[in-house]
Amino acid sequence: MISQPTLSQQIRFLEAEVGTPLFERFGRGIKITADGEILYVKALSVMRLLDEAKKETNELRHAQARVNKLSIGISPMDFLSLAPLFLKFHEQYPDISVQFTSGEYTTQQLLNDSIDIGITDNPNPNKEIHTMHLHTEEQALAVYAGHPWADRTSVSFRELGELDTPLFACDLNLHEQLHASNPKSSSSLQSMFESTSNSILLTMVLQHMGVAILPVSSIENHAGQPIKMIRLIDPTPVREIKLMYKKYQYSNPSVQQCIEFLLEKSR
Repeated sequence: MISQPTLSQQIRFLEAEVGTPLFERFGRGIKITADGEILYVKALSVMRLLDEAKKETNELRHAQARVNKLSIGISPMDFLSLAPLFLKFHEQYPDISVQFTSGEYTTQQLLNDSIDIGITDNPNPNKEIHTMHLHTEEQALAVYAGHPWADRTSVSFRELGELDTPLFACDLNLHEQLHASNPKSSSSLQSMFESTSNSILLTMVLQHMGVAILPVSSIENHAGQPIKMIRLIDPTPVREIKLMYKKYQYSNPSVQQCIEFLLEKSR
């Protein structure tokens, strides 16, 4: 705590520095002058600027510490199809550490900086986020081994209306395509069981609860199981996978290198 004589001395030094009285003295009290008020307001501004400078330099230190790290929000299904690309990225940039996390709420995760890059087939538009096409993946019909169609290699979209078993599809765009090609096929989608998880849908197929339209990579990943993959034609449905990142994040060298690598290699 500063003593009274020292404080009085510091005030006199300050008044001499600015060349004007900063306080009116009367008896045992003092009152700040108009000049003193001006200096006080300016001093507060300087203190705020110092606090901002400290905050920004601290953020810069943390950003520099993260320069060789990046976080990617991605679903298990999309990771399955892109895993070979991530391995190649690591081979080319061994010093960059990549953390994979669930990409269930990609847009919000990007906005709150919990991830640097988002990979999803269902992006929510936002003016602060760039969204770019990454790749497309074919979808096919998965049926259990004893299903009447198990020996078939392909079926048309219209034929799905002839299914006697429930049809599962977590891609909402597929629902619209099915209804457009054959309203009867969309009635097969009405089921007491639904899921947005490909793994759960595959398990439901294995349990003879129905058949499902799923990404080819997900079906092929269960090649050792009693599941048969049937190609869909006229048309062949695909999922469009998109890459998302916050606009200013592109200034991070690791993020920039990863984005450019993924876009180039997925062409």
